[in-house]
Amino acid sequence: MVPPPPTTSLRLVRAAAAERAELARHRDRLLAARTSLRDELDRIEASLAEIHDRDALLSRLAPGDDRLAATKNAGHAESRTAAPSPEAGWLLRGPAIRQAAVRVLLDHPERPEALHYRRWYELLTEAGYTVAGKDPLAVFLTQVSRSPVVTRGTQSGVYGVDPQASRRLRERLANLHAELRSLASTPNATADLAAIRERRREITAETGRTERALEEAEALLATVGDLQHAVG
Repeated sequence: MVPPPPTTSLRLVRAAAAERAELARHRDRLLAARTSLRDELDRIEASLAEIHDRDALLSRLAPGDDRLAATKNAGHAESRTAAPSPEAGWLLRGPAIRQAAVRVLLDHPERPEALHYRRWYELLTEAGYTVAGKDPLAVFLTQVSRSPVVTRGTQSGVYGVDPQASRRLRERLANLHAELRSLASTPNATADLAAIRERRREITAETGRTERALEEAEALLATVGDLQHAVG
């Protein structure tokens, strides 16, 4: 007869519970710090976008003063914020790359549903845009693959625009909210409260990411026009 394994001591159980509780508190502090940093970055990006808008207005009133434009193009201010509508000839960074790339694809006479990223990059440069970075093609691919309205094709290196991006993201948000509500209900006696707490954190984090993706998708679609009409 095989003897049963020894039972876990109460002291070890309590020590493990205390350790998990401390990890949970530390995770909460890190999540709060991440949220605070993202909020601060959003405020900085909003200020940079406002500066760009004012600079664009002033450049039209006084076209001879190009100091801010030169500073921007020289790369003195690295930013993830795109201008509301990038103009051909601009040095693109961050989300501005994604915005211009989608607009170029949708404005193409043939309106391709998908194409290889190298050809897509060629269309962008042919339209007069320049991507900032030591390896512009790699930067372009990285940014395009991050776009919430861009999807991978069935072939390697092929990407296209998702005409259902906003609807898909809204459905995902609705599902996340529904799951969060179900977790908020009174758990039964056998529920693993630690697992529920962890899943609630995961849902909260994913909800934030999905909301930001939806905001970017809707802002992009507002800039380039009706995506459904352009692709259809």
